[in-house]
Amino acid sequence: MNAAIFFEQNYRNVVERPNGRYWFHCMPLPSGDRIAGEHADRNIQTKLWRTLGVNPSRKRVLDIGANDGFFTIAALLAGADEVTAINLDQCPTYPANLSFAAKEWGVTPNIIVGDFQVHRFAGKFDVIFFLGVLYHLENIFAAMRSLHALLNEDGTLYIETQMSQIQSPLPVYEGASDVSPTVAKQYKTSSGLIGGVSNYLFPNEAAMQNLAYGFDFSCERLEGIYTHEYPSRGLFKLTKSMPGRT
Repeated sequence: MNAAIFFEQNYRNVVERPNGRYWFHCMPLPSGDRIAGEHADRNIQTKLWRTLGVNPSRKRVLDIGANDGFFTIAALLAGADEVTAINLDQCPTYPANLSFAAKEWGVTPNIIVGDFQVHRFAGKFDVIFFLGVLYHLENIFAAMRSLHALLNEDGTLYIETQMSQIQSPLPVYEGASDVSPTVAKQYKTSSGLIGGVSNYLFPNEAAMQNLAYGFDFSCERLEGIYTHEYPSRGLFKLTKSMPGRT
């Protein structure tokens, strides 16, 4: 099987729901076709992967909020020794879609249904993907403490998030709202969500840098094709730099 096909931007045909389920990720298939995901840009995940610039070869990887599993499978095909995917059970397509795609590509991720903040993992990780998760959390500070504890020393944490568009040298977290003109809605009336709320806080650049510093990470903002085409999104590489605080 040619793993390089997974990372190509060109594809033959778009396939709708090959396993009878809705898909969020635009998942490549070994045939050269691509499963139709929610986003109109069929290459959005490929662009994000390229902007990450991560080399997971011989590493232990954790994909938090894995959803359909594009980044889980990408890490395995790129040479990771082991990849664990975890997602809450509120996602109706997880783990069915990831299991389907993993079988198609002949890879075997560890699939967990649960909350990364309370699940007892067997050991720590060299790389953690935290893509499109931060702004869905009620307590991002507790989450950062958990993420620091899950990483090996000098491990890397990749965070992709909706960013506040408020320009300020001070750390600012913009609150999602259904009643005020914020950068994104709170979606309180959405069905199937824990507590009935989807979005909470969107950081600005200074807030992300301060968040990293507060939990003993160095922080680098990544730029590339993904962030250039989607400027309201931010992508950050955080490296565990000091022992965690208690």
